[in-house]
Amino acid sequence: MTDDLHALAGPYALDAIDDADERRLFEAHLAGCETCATELREFRATTARLGMAVAEAPPPRLRDRVLADIGHVRQLPPVPAASPRRTPVRPVRPRRWRRAVAAGLAAAACLVTATSVGVAIRERQRVERTEAAYQEVASVLSAPDARSATGRAPGGGTVTIVASESRGRVVVASSGLRTLPSSKAYQLWLIDSGGPRSAGLLPDDRSRPVVAGTWRPSDKLGVTVEPAGGSVRPTTTPLVLLSPA
Repeated sequence: MTDDLHALAGPYALDAIDDADERRLFEAHLAGCETCATELREFRATTARLGMAVAEAPPPRLRDRVLADIGHVRQLPPVPAASPRRTPVRPVRPRRWRRAVAAGLAAAACLVTATSVGVAIRERQRVERTEAAYQEVASVLSAPDARSATGRAPGGGTVTIVASESRGRVVVASSGLRTLPSSKAYQLWLIDSGGPRSAGLLPDDRSRPVVAGTWRPSDKLGVTVEPAGGSVRPTTTPLVLLSPA
């Protein structure tokens, strides 16, 4: 059980406090602590974005295909009918065309199987990458020393960060930032007394939170508009400059 109840806002937002007594203590503390209440709201907003990061729309026309096919699906197996005794019939030797059809079907089955395996492997790799990214973000949000800050960009939209000194990482989530032309991109910077360090670009799908660079306690996070592909040094004034409390 931690002695610093203020550090439990992140784990509480993720429902990651297993100790029942610790959870009750934090909930009692939360009722009278506006700082923790604010942090909890920010953590929950970022957690909601995490859910959007792994959510995917169903394939187009999936509903139509299901409804069209359902009428051809057998609901119950057929009941075998009793057959009268018949005189055994000698087996007929299969013709060559039957063997040719069987060989063709076997080849087609192998091709379909190979294609399906390739698709399954690519899908599994995509899922593993998504899970790894989610786990890294969740690790920062659930850190006992996680701290957050939110800023509003001049052109509209907000940027929220959650930083953890113990994890050495900062999670960045944005909402409502104006759409840039294809020749421009939003670039993240970690800025301290030694100057700015690039922390990568915001993805095109900005509903997805990202883990940016290596976080230091003296860092601030800035967001600038740069040429597509990014810059070595900032070429514009930061839209937001955030430092978690």
